[in-house]
Amino acid sequence: MSPFCIKSALMLELSGQPWQRSDMLDPTEMPHRKLPVLATPDGQIADSDGIRDWLEGQGADFDEGLTTADRAHTRAWVRLAEYHLGLHLLQMRWNDDAVWPEVRDQIFQPVPEPMREEISAPVRKEIQNGLQWQGLARFTDGERMHRLEQDLKPIKALTSERPYLMGDRITSADLSVAPFLISMLQTSEASQISKRLRDDAVLCAYLSRVTETVPLP
Repeated sequence: MSPFCIKSALMLELSGQPWQRSDMLDPTEMPHRKLPVLATPDGQIADSDGIRDWLEGQGADFDEGLTTADRAHTRAWVRLAEYHLGLHLLQMRWNDDAVWPEVRDQIFQPVPEPMREEISAPVRKEIQNGLQWQGLARFTDGERMHRLEQDLKPIKALTSERPYLMGDRITSADLSVAPFLISMLQTSEASQISKRLRDDAVLCAYLSRVTETVPLP
């Protein structure tokens, strides 16, 4: 469910560090009350950016061989994924009435079904209010799809010409962009965005390359 957790798992696997996955549905006791969190000899490392910093401190280099300018570009890709693709993912999961029942039943699976809607409704409302405040929820479906297409177009253009966003080698750009697209793709067949990605052979091939290059246990 979490592209940030997928991103962190990809980084861990690519770093060569030994690691073990541990799942939880209620992260309220975790730092920042969210996932991912990495348990290390140095303590708990919160947030995918914090995990990246820690791994790089252990010697990992997710942008090895890139110029200073290219490293700036990968950082821009990371932010596009997390702060724009991420908003579209929240919108499709929490604001699309056709998708919401599937998302609710996954996230709130431990809650008994008769109480699930009642317990999940305040959380959904909080996220919907946040999307209204940010502004994405104020657009029409057509306007949102246009904005998303503006992101997908350069991703598709680059990955139709080369294996990864920055060339022949996977970088931090792919480790962020791919998890968000994968999460969009796999959220629900009822979603217009999921269908858009399923029908795109170039983007599906790109996502397959990422997951085949860094297979997760």
